[in-house]
Amino acid sequence: MAKRVTQIFTEEIAGPGPSAPTPVPRQTESQPLGTHKLTKGVKPRSQQDLSKNVLRDHGRDNRRGEGLAGHSLAIRRGCPWDTLKDLFTCDLAGPVSLAIHKEDPREVIAVRSFSRDKADIWLQVLRKTKHPNVISAREIFKDHGTTYFIVDDLPLTLEHVVACDIFPSELQLASILIQVLDGLTHLLECGFEHECLTCSNILLGQDGVIQIAALEHCIERQPNQSQAKPLRALTNITTLLMQKYLKPDGVIGIDSTRWQSDPLGFLSATASVATIQELRKVCYPTEFGAVK
Repeated sequence: MAKRVTQIFTEEIAGPGPSAPTPVPRQTESQPLGTHKLTKGVKPRSQQDLSKNVLRDHGRDNRRGEGLAGHSLAIRRGCPWDTLKDLFTCDLAGPVSLAIHKEDPREVIAVRSFSRDKADIWLQVLRKTKHPNVISAREIFKDHGTTYFIVDDLPLTLEHVVACDIFPSELQLASILIQVLDGLTHLLECGFEHECLTCSNILLGQDGVIQIAALEHCIERQPNQSQAKPLRALTNITTLLMQKYLKPDGVIGIDSTRWQSDPLGFLSATASVATIQELRKVCYPTEFGAVK
């Protein structure tokens, strides 16, 4: 069965900047969906237009996320800046430099660089993981104590979705949560726990592909170790996507009446199950709407 991936608000969300995204005023129930956007020069779109063609199938042969992961990593000696031109640096799941090849500038490339300790964690995770919803490296360079990871250019994070005044549809929410769940499950099965699983550390491509990033926050875990932390992180991510804010004192719940029973049931299940695997069995997001 092919994965369904949602193309989300690519015209309504501003591109990455040098600082974290700033929330914009919330949309009220009476305001038309197509009148709100974060970029200039975009033609207003109706709610019906936004709902068309929002899902795109990505088969198992999707090259995104394959990289060098899952086997011995080939690390090249030298600096990537010998052949790349640095355009600018911004914060997308951590500092990242956007660059182009000096001789062939048609493709934008993302470069993440780390000193020894963080680089060692990245290398450890990349050696054991290979999944389209976990960030991977196309190439790796090492030069004078710094390791450079050439990765896919995913220009948004889920934090941008939260900051946008448009709410995702049930189909879009399901697509996001399916991919986060799949990536998180893969990390756990490979023996890792992400200690900072937040909207700002989950990348989003303009084609709707989701990748868990910021691998420097991963730690090794035992198979029978509690999954309370990743489940709580998933609860918070789901809540933010559904209503843009968290309730005080750790209270779980949604104030809005916009959501049907399936998303609400999933949110409730994140707080009642003991493992991610159990969550997938009792309330997998394909039950939302028509994502089958």
